[in-house]
Amino acid sequence: MFSPRAFLLALLCACATCATAQEPARKNIWDLRLGAPASLQPPAIEFRGYACGAKGGPPRRQLQGFQDFARCPAEENGLREVYFEYDDELEYIARARDLDRDISRYAGTVEYGYPVMTSALFDEAGVLRGLRLITDARSDYRKDVSEADTRKRANAFQFGGVMANRFEIEPKQHCLSLPPAEGESAVGSTFVKLDCERTDAAQRRRYALSVRMLRKAGQTDRDPRVPSQLTTGQFESSARLDIYETP
Repeated sequence: MFSPRAFLLALLCACATCATAQEPARKNIWDLRLGAPASLQPPAIEFRGYACGAKGGPPRRQLQGFQDFARCPAEENGLREVYFEYDDELEYIARARDLDRDISRYAGTVEYGYPVMTSALFDEAGVLRGLRLITDARSDYRKDVSEADTRKRANAFQFGGVMANRFEIEPKQHCLSLPPAEGESAVGSTFVKLDCERTDAAQRRRYALSVRMLRKAGQTDRDPRVPSQLTTGQFESSARLDIYETP
């Protein structure tokens, strides 16, 4: 015989099971709100490692949060870059419990399995006008990240394809394939030097994507002192995405 009370209890138990089965989440760069002031961004405790950015170089002056944007120098476009890292609490929990899948998911600042450096770009009034993601070449030298199942630097350029797909950047329509500069060469048979740009008027966004897989001047696959020895790490593999709010 059907019992409404029993049905309700079963439904409540099922909902409780679903709630406990939900995976933990941490804030990431996509939780930032373009067009909103620093005071309306996620609280400082949600991220870590705040510092003035260096356009992909090592972070500079340490900060306490996005509200310190004015302490960073302005770029040519007038925006101030605040570098930040993802919170590492879930990573430490995963390591303590030997959860390999979650270690890979939360190991450092990672997007789609690629270690990245993330930044927020604020104008003089403290309004968020841009986001920046650059593949992180430092990950190859961090033992804690290398032990996780994250992408290595050699594959970093492939992150460009992931971002192009996410933001509807079409290579034939929005990208320019650049020729090698003096001294640049392919890595094996691969040479990638793309600069892409797409504007979405409806969303008021401009996307600038750069992708590189090449050897720069002075880099080689063999040690010039011992030609029989292969070199390691002498190449650039990178992807950079800048997202700007447009008028």
